[in-house]
Amino acid sequence: MNHLFAAIDLGSNAIKLKIVQVENGVMMPLEDIAVQIPLGDEVFLSNTIQLETVKEAVETLNYFKQTMAAYGVTNYKAVATSALREAENSKNIVEIIRMRTGLEVEVVEDTIEKFLTYKSIRDKIVDYKNIRKGSLLVEVNSGSCDISIYTQNKLMKNDEIKLGIKSLKYMLIELEKRTVRYAYVLRELIETRTSHIWPNIEAKKLTYFLAIGGEAKQMNELLFNDLDEVPMSLFKSYSLKAMSNDYELRHKVEINGINWYEFLATIILYDVFTELVDAKYLTVPDISLRDGILAELVEKEFSLTRYKHFNNDVFNLAYEISKRYKSSETHVKHMEHSALFLFRALKERFQFHDRDETLLRLAAILHEIGKFTRMRDYLVTTYEKISNLDILGIKHEEALIIAHMCRLISSSEQKMYENAISGIHLEDQIRIFKLASILSIADALDKGKKQRITIVGTEITENNFYIEIKRDSETILEDWSFEFTIDNFANTFGIIPELKDVDE
Repeated sequence: MNHLFAAIDLGSNAIKLKIVQVENGVMMPLEDIAVQIPLGDEVFLSNTIQLETVKEAVETLNYFKQTMAAYGVTNYKAVATSALREAENSKNIVEIIRMRTGLEVEVVEDTIEKFLTYKSIRDKIVDYKNIRKGSLLVEVNSGSCDISIYTQNKLMKNDEIKLGIKSLKYMLIELEKRTVRYAYVLRELIETRTSHIWPNIEAKKLTYFLAIGGEAKQMNELLFNDLDEVPMSLFKSYSLKAMSNDYELRHKVEINGINWYEFLATIILYDVFTELVDAKYLTVPDISLRDGILAELVEKEFSLTRYKHFNNDVFNLAYEISKRYKSSETHVKHMEHSALFLFRALKERFQFHDRDETLLRLAAILHEIGKFTRMRDYLVTTYEKISNLDILGIKHEEALIIAHMCRLISSSEQKMYENAISGIHLEDQIRIFKLASILSIADALDKGKKQRITIVGTEITENNFYIEIKRDSETILEDWSFEFTIDNFANTFGIIPELKDVDE
């Protein structure tokens, strides 16, 4: 097996490379290089990245490629984040990089970036189990501020607030022209924009505060000598100095080549949220998107299970969304279990995409969220809501697959799909039909939401898919509902599903 891995991150302020060697399950860093290239500033000001900057990026990436070759690294992943996500010429830049360097760069969505960054907590924080018991994570970056809550070993909340460092920087510059108290005015604006989520955070009585992101690391290095845990009282004293435009502090920031307004916006954002937790320290963990990419590469290469709690955070958040929309939790859990049972049985005979199990589970968890706002044709409403959801660890195109699966649960909606699905690749359309037919059976077998039928086994023959079940009471509604799923399943898989009662 390959024991060398590399991750490249094209961020808003720098392009970074990290190379690790895996020994006895531990990632040992060999290289960690960052080259400052301000992609984010150009995008914020002109919505594009200029050719000269692209040339700098290409030169840096060629150097990274040579470095990887020197180590013999072949297993790597290169991703680009907010700057290329928002740049109008993003696709052109990715193609130029491919032609000039041979590197394949994936522009990852914010939901994937966060998922990978949080996943790196497993390897980078010794007491990560305590962190997951009760902590507030605040990640400040160029385009937004992400707020996440861990409680009871689960990620229970993840919100994105459109308050990025780049926009706040220019707000501060304008406010400074109007008042010497410009920092306090910006703080008031941030409080106004975030106060709606305060009660939920305060109610959790969290005891850890994690400041995440490049800006947090920069602040920690400049002010606190890279402490893993900064005493909250010390952080507050510096926050007060920054808000008061302390001359010595501003000079220290600027003499180190750091933009004062970006620094000030960062410290204000963190300070606002520290008021909501009972934390003695400001924890600045040494985690990054690169570490998350490496974790995923290593996990796949060695089939590791140590990241399972972080992988399950995707489903934890989906359940929180489901609860928010008043879905029936017992029905959703029973349906998820049934759908997984059927999927794993079919997987032995039929080919599925490696992400299909995840998408099927999420569809089972979320399929009822439309009922909260519209009982009539609720699956259509569910489809609309999921299409517009940002689901941690899920790409937008995957969210659309989940949305279509949920809509196809209804036999009446299946007529809408007789022709090609607009905006969906043919391969993904086939995936949707296969997964939706499984989901339909799982839903039908609990149509009364009484969990009267339990799947205990399956058998696949040349012509049939026998679903072995046990019943604990009369199941007329479920049997009748199951009949409506037979034709669609048979047309999709080429075998006829049939219920088969199993004696105790």
